[in-house]
Amino acid sequence: MKKTLKELKWNMIIPAVLSIVLGIILIIFPDTSMRFIVNIIAIGMLIAGVADIVRYFTFDLRVSLYRNDFLYGVIMLSLGLLFILNPSIIISLIPFILAIYLLISGFIKLQDGIDAYRMKYEKSTIYIILALVSIVFGLVIMFNLIEAASMLFIFIGIGLIYTGISDIYTAVYLSSKLEKFYNDNLL
Repeated sequence: MKKTLKELKWNMIIPAVLSIVLGIILIIFPDTSMRFIVNIIAIGMLIAGVADIVRYFTFDLRVSLYRNDFLYGVIMLSLGLLFILNPSIIISLIPFILAIYLLISGFIKLQDGIDAYRMKYEKSTIYIILALVSIVFGLVIMFNLIEAASMLFIFIGIGLIYTGISDIYTAVYLSSKLEKFYNDNLL
C-alpha cells in the first residue's frame, strides 16, 4: 500500500514540476516560447513517426500484424512536417490545449477536495479552493478572455505555475491523509 501511495504521489509531482518549468518559460519568453514549443512537438512527432515506421519494418510480422505502426508513423511524420512548415496552426491550438490541461488538473483537485471532505479532513476546503482557481484559469484561457497574445501566454504561464504548485501541495498533503485514512480504516 505504501509503495502504491508513494508512486501515486510521484506521478503527481513530476508533471507538476514540468508544468512549473513550462510556466516560467512562458512568462520569461512569451513571444518566442510558443515557436519553441511547436518545434519541440514537431521534432517529437518526427522521431515518433520514424520510430513507428522502423518498428513496422523490423518487428517480426507475427508481432506487428494489425498493429498499424506504419500508418501511425506516416501520420506522425505528416503532422511533424505540417507543424514545422506551418507552425501557426499549432500555435493557435496551444492555448486551448493548455486550457484543457488546467481544467483537467482543476477537476482532479476538485475530486481530491471532495475525497478529503468525505474522509472528514478538516482542511478539505483548501483543496476545493485550489481546484476552483485552476478551473477559473482554464476557463479564462479557453474562452480567450485575454486578447493580446503575449499577455495570454504570460497568463497561461502563471496558470501553469499555479497549477504545478497546487498539484505538488495536493500530492504531498493529500497523500499523507490518504495513508492515514487507509491505516485507520483498512487495518
